[in-house]
Amino acid sequence: MPEKIQGLVVERVTGIYFTDLYSLRASYKSMKALKERRRVYHFFDVLSFPWRLNMPLLLLKTCYAEGNPNTLYMKGVQLFFSFNLQEEGLSLLKSAADE
Repeated sequence: MPEKIQGLVVERVTGIYFTDLYSLRASYKSMKALKERRRVYHFFDVLSFPWRLNMPLLLLKTCYAEGNPNTLYMKGVQLFFSFNLQEEGLSLLKSAADE
């Protein structure tokens, strides 16, 4: 989650219930541990990410490296239409469809 949104969540949670700050810390540690598990990026739905928040490039690259179907599809479309690399593009589109 982008830092801007994290900050808003923390502000709202701690502004209402100060005791929830401790629960928030525990959740943060758990979520951070989950983030370190590479397989999580395979299932991340990048197409539902609010694009107006400028998705970090590193996140897209990590998802692609983990074989995330959405990023395989996006890269396949880019290769096929933008770079005129039909074979490579179709291969990635097929991989995305097989997931």
